[in-house]
Amino acid sequence: MDFSLIETLRWERGGGFVRLERHLARLARSAAALGLAGAEKAESALYEALPPSALPGISPTGGEIGKRQGHLSTAATEMGKASPHPISPPVGEMPGRAEGGVPQPTPLRIRLELFPDGRIEVQTAPFAPLAENTVWRLRIATTRLSSTDPLLRHKTSRRTLYAAARAEFPATEADEVLLLNERGEVCEGTITSLFLDDGSGILKTPPLASGLLAGVLREELLETGRAVEARLLPEDLKSGTIFAGNSLRGLIRCVLT
Repeated sequence: MDFSLIETLRWERGGGFVRLERHLARLARSAAALGLAGAEKAESALYEALPPSALPGISPTGGEIGKRQGHLSTAATEMGKASPHPISPPVGEMPGRAEGGVPQPTPLRIRLELFPDGRIEVQTAPFAPLAENTVWRLRIATTRLSSTDPLLRHKTSRRTLYAAARAEFPATEADEVLLLNERGEVCEGTITSLFLDDGSGILKTPPLASGLLAGVLREELLETGRAVEARLLPEDLKSGTIFAGNSLRGLIRCVLT
């Protein structure tokens, strides 16, 4: 097997790993589907990679962490369900804020990689949130995804198509690049899921059948009723408000240029 599985998470002081349970569940599903062992070691590997000051008074392998994180995840989900504004950023997505909206210092970007031999590597780096009023410029690539490729539903190290799409535009012209499939349907960005607010009050996001990653943020928005799957074409994006998003950064408003 010539690829690995990847999960990229945000960690925030006072809030912990954002959507930890969803990331672990996706990793386990993908590992089972693709025949990789070792996914059960992911949670302990994540906590072991945190700096000693990250969770004072809590053992990296203690059960208290799981209880605490599970409580936060449940609370965030319930708040998301209760939100009367479907296009608002999900709970905890305001830049520089932890789950619940309390300003917190030193957020981290955590990248976990599960290799075919069961080995896990975790890399940590400071995370710089985007400014609250950030708007990304979005361009459409000529590079195409295949709706029949089941591997696209999993987050893997196979990034050739996404890298090719990103390379079509310099960073001075596009903040994110959108890929279509062989039928011209909208799929996803190179590092984000795509969402369209058409004024109905519910975000629309392309179905997995179009050929795209089962994103963690996307999953949360679908399960909480804030988004629905819908086949989208480029012309659909000309009206309404476009958002790109992932679990690391939340929802980001976009303009198609």
